[in-house]
Formats: sequence, C-alpha cells, structure tokens
Amino acid sequence: MEGNESMELNLPVLSSNWPDRKTGYDFVIVGSGYGGSIMAARLASAALPRKPSVCILERGQEWPVGSFPDTFAGFLGNARAANPLGLYDVIAGKDISILKGNGLGGTSLINANVAIIPEEGAFRQAGWPDSVNRQTLMPYYRKAAGVLRPKTFPAGKPLLKRLALEKRAQELGMQTELLDIVVTFEDTADNGCGISQPACTLCGDCITGCNVGSKNTLYMNYLRLAHANGAQIFTQTEVTWLEPKAGGGWLVHGVYRASRDQSEPFTLEAENVILSAGSINSTEILLRSAAHGLPVSLKVGTGFSGNGDFFGITYDGPAYLQVLGFGTHPDSPGAAFPPGPTITAALRYDRDPQVTNHYLVEDVSFPSALMRGGQLAFPMMLGKDFGGDLAGKLERALLDLSQASPYAQHGALNHSLVYLVTAFDNAQGQIELKTSICDPEGKPDVVWHGAGSEPLFATINDGLREHARALSSRFIENPPWAALGLKGLMTAHPLGGCPIGEGPGSGAVNEFGEVFANDGSLLKGLSVTDGALVPSALGVNPLLTISALAERIAEHRISELARG
Repeated sequence: MEGNESMELNLPVLSSNWPDRKTGYDFVIVGSGYGGSIMAARLASAALPRKPSVCILERGQEWPVGSFPDTFAGFLGNARAANPLGLYDVIAGKDISILKGNGLGGTSLINANVAIIPEEGAFRQAGWPDSVNRQTLMPYYRKAAGVLRPKTFPAGKPLLKRLALEKRAQELGMQTELLDIVVTFEDTADNGCGISQPACTLCGDCITGCNVGSKNTLYMNYLRLAHANGAQIFTQTEVTWLEPKAGGGWLVHGVYRASRDQSEPFTLEAENVILSAGSINSTEILLRSAAHGLPVSLKVGTGFSGNGDFFGITYDGPAYLQVLGFGTHPDSPGAAFPPGPTITAALRYDRDPQVTNHYLVEDVSFPSALMRGGQLAFPMMLGKDFGGDLAGKLERALLDLSQASPYAQHGALNHSLVYLVTAFDNAQGQIELKTSICDPEGKPDVVWHGAGSEPLFATINDGLREHARALSSRFIENPPWAALGLKGLMTAHPLGGCPIGEGPGSGAVNEFGEVFANDGSLLKGLSVTDGALVPSALGVNPLLTISALAERIAEHRISELARG
C-alpha cells in the first residue's frame, strides 16, 4: 500500500486473521460491496431468537484511510490485472470494458459518491417485477440514505467545473443541479455507526481512494455495523464456485491469498450463501458452479448493462477549470485551487417523453494519482482515428509533462474536463466464462455485439461535443468508442448478469434475490444481493438503488428467520 500514514484515522481494523475462521457459518456473504455490507450489517444486528453466525469473504485487501495510492506509479502497481490484491479492477473487453473496486468496501472505495434515485420510468422497463418499483423501494431508499448520509455539495462554494457545465446549460435554456453525494462536509463526531469523520478537504481524489476519511464508503458505516455486531470479515479470500452439501447447506470453494504471490485453496461450509461480489463476479461464481453441475437458470449470465455509461473530454480550452486533485498534500500547488469532490453537479437531458432517451451529464475532477497518465494520454487521443499527426500529439503531450507542475494554470490538463454520462442502454450483454488451455476454469467476459452502436450513444457523443464547443475546447471522444471505429464502451456501473424475473424463464433470481434452479424451484439457501440482479440500466449512478434493494431483501430474510 502507498499513501500518507500521518493522515490515517484511528479506526479499528475490521478484518480477522484467516486462521481464526470457523469451519462453517449460518451465512457466508461473498463480497463487501453495497449488497454484501448491508446484508451483513442487518443480519448480524437483527433481534432474532438465535443470533446467526455471519462471515464476509472479500477477495481484495483492507485499505485503512490514508493508505490509498496517490501517484501514477502507485495506481499502476495496484491494478488488479497485475496484482490480484490490487484496488483497481479493470476488465478489458472488445465490446465493453469495466472498472470496479477490489477491496474491503468494494467499489464504494473508488466510486464518485453519487447517490440519487432513478425516475419511475426506469422501473417500467422489461425485467422489473410489478412488485419492485420506485414507490415500493422508497422506504428502503430512505433507510439506506440514513446510513450512507448523502448530501449536496455546499451551494456557497461554487466550483469552476460546475460553472463550465453551466455554460452549456445556459445555451440550452436549462440549469445544472447539485447532486446528492455520500461525502461528509462538516466534522462529525459520530456518523451514526460509531465513527468520527472529518470534513471533506475538496481534494478531488475520491475515485482513487479517500485518504482524508470524509467519503462515506461502506468501510465507514455498514461494515462497521456488521463488525460491531459480531460478523467476521476475512479479506484476500476469493470464492471460485459453490457446491450443494449433502444433507443441506453449501460448500464454498475458493482461494486465500496470504500475499499477491502466495495462495492456498480453501473450503467453508455454510447454511446460506449470499453472493454479493458484484455484477461480474457473482455471475462468474454461478456460471462456474453450473459448470460443476449446479442446475441454475439459463438466464444466469444474461441482461448485462453498462448503465448507459459514456465519457467525453473537453481538452485544453482557454478557460481555467481547476480540476486537479491534490490528496493529502496541503503544500501542493493544487491545494490553493481545490477541485472539490469527483462529481458535484449534473445537467439532465430530458429531450423525449420516452424515459430511455434521457441522460445525465456529470462533471468529473481528476485525481492526483492519474494526472501524469492524463497528461500523456489525452493529447494522443485527439482525433477520431487516434492517428494522424502522431508526432505533433506526442510533442504536445511531452510539453504538458515538462511543465514544472501539472497544476500550472496554463497547463493543458487544468484546462480540461472529463464528463461522465449515465443513460439507458438495452441491457443485452451476455457474461460468459472465457476458458483457455492455461485457464480451464475461465475468466468472465462480456459479449455484447453492437453495444456501442445504439443510436443513443451517437446522440450523447454529439451532445458532449457541444459542451466542448461551449468552452471553445477541443473534444476527445470516448476513447474505446472512438478508437478505430470499434464503438466499444466503458462502464463504471456494471449491472445485471443475474437479473430479477418471475421465474427461471425470465430471470436468474426472484425479487428477493433467491436463485432459481432450471426446473423452476429455488436453490435453498442461495441468493444474490448486489447489482447483478438489476435487470436494466437505471439512467443514474446506481449505488443507492442497489442499497435499497439490499435493504428490502435483508428485511425479507430477517422476517423469514424470525418466523422460523
């Protein structure tokens, strides 16, 4: 780990030593993202006649506040492709690439904090049962918000990047809106989970890991509740497949990694298994289990969505935009011009009565760990073909790198802005296990021919180009979409793979995440509770919806346990 130890908060470590595990548990929860952390916290703290034993298995490592990478070398060294315990998990695919977190707290450690509720129309898309909609989820949105504590960025602290977003809004006769984000803006003695949190320093490093402790990650709330109520948490434990146990219950097979280069297989027993490893990995575990004979629904692996995610970059315009992070370095030149949290505001495009044509454009700060990479990469991306005048582009990149400081007001990066768009794709991706001679068990791969060719993405790309024109900036198209005309996509919000359905013919799980067998029955004691069960794009950042679904499922499961 790399970071600034002097800034670490005095927080108890949550993970237990691997030798202290039991042979079996009432509940084994695989993954510590929003679904897993909420299920663990609610099950461990439930007032039940018999307290269940709860165990969380997280394949990544624990990242104490203050230990997150804040240099480009640190970022590269913690890419999971090279380091199985790395924080940044990038799955490169031909049709769509995926960015997600790998650590205790899941993607909450590196997301952009946005916690908003989708429009009602999002739940009218194919796949959603009538019993799961905005109205039925509203009590659970409120329950999750009570723990995650989303707030808008203080309106009295205007940021230049929001003013840049408003330039285009004014041309359209619209207004930007401040978004609810799970960030603490005032020193807080008790966040409701027994933890004190300092106010956000506006450092801009949210998406590489908050070294201040003001970001309301799962590590700061639900995981604290789970641990305080007796749940055991084991990190560096990757579950690979599940097997029904003779007489009932489950055998959980996996690999424990004592270090990035040292591992050993393990098997745990569980009465109940809750898969909360995320859209890709919960699906991967079920597919691999099916290869070992588990009779799951044929819908496992279907309905993958990138949540309509799309990116664009306005590059090196005349306006100084104050977008560069500085982390925990108060002596940094960037500290004099703090960029603020990664995302604070959005422009909502509602150009059509069909909700699936709506999209949201959000402003994005640039974290300190990625500045050098951006300085080199952005000039090389100018132009649709990523070619043409390569020498000139390289010269511009090297010129920017040669600046005494990336924070120089005349530097290209501080005159650039990344836009994240969330929208509605068709959720027709298919997760498959890609096997090879070297890897007969296979790795997950998303097959989604023509994903980026949906007309909406061309509309969004044109809209982002107009944002660049409003700032008199050059425009860099979404890199995987523009490169060689391949129309590839990239998402930070993978959804689906184990979609909700009324039965095994329409879904992999029911509305409470219980897994269908291929004969229509339920696989007793096996469920999915994370973004994998979301059957469509949501059109907004999904963390609050995944949390609400998890709160609803937890309530249902606890009611079942109380009835015996």
